[in-house]
Amino acid sequence: MTQNNERDNDIVTVTKLQIALNAQASSVPAELSKLSLSADTETPEGLWEILQNTSQLLLKNSEYWTHVLTNSQTVASRQEAETVFERISVNERSKFSTETLSNVDGEITQRQPEPADKDGESAAYIVVTLLIGTADDQPLFGEIKSAEAVKEALEQLLSMRTDYLMVFELLWSPQAETDKLTQQQMALQYADMIQIAE
Repeated sequence: MTQNNERDNDIVTVTKLQIALNAQASSVPAELSKLSLSADTETPEGLWEILQNTSQLLLKNSEYWTHVLTNSQTVASRQEAETVFERISVNERSKFSTETLSNVDGEITQRQPEPADKDGESAAYIVVTLLIGTADDQPLFGEIKSAEAVKEALEQLLSMRTDYLMVFELLWSPQAETDKLTQQQMALQYADMIQIAE
């Protein structure tokens, strides 16, 4: 059986799908931690499974969606894709006050969260970022502004072929239950996110 040409060529599509949820979706960070800890990030099948589970979790919590941002770009080589992916990953991680959990290539790192600051401003948001590298020869989706379009994008990820997924990284903020993402932090760190239209 011959492999599909898209999988065999060097063209890679790097996609960032970022969804902000109202902090009332309080179980989401704990569920994402559980998914990350149990994920087999060393195999394509394990990465595909965590992408599926994350997409399902986000769909299940659609009533809490507030903002979205997507960027899907196709590059001509795997090397360029790696550079683009790494740049986006570093940029997103730089927004975290503390990254308390990561599971990269099967290596789990857990750190103690910093003590919660007592500034009195309450948690307002949870931001979930999916970074995906696929063998597609064109962007996965265009600009997303409505809840319906977010739903379609997540359903598209759910129907993705296992062999098309090359790399996947799941990031979310805040990670620790003691941490919070306030209205002000959201405005500063995620200023480019678009409010989801009804």
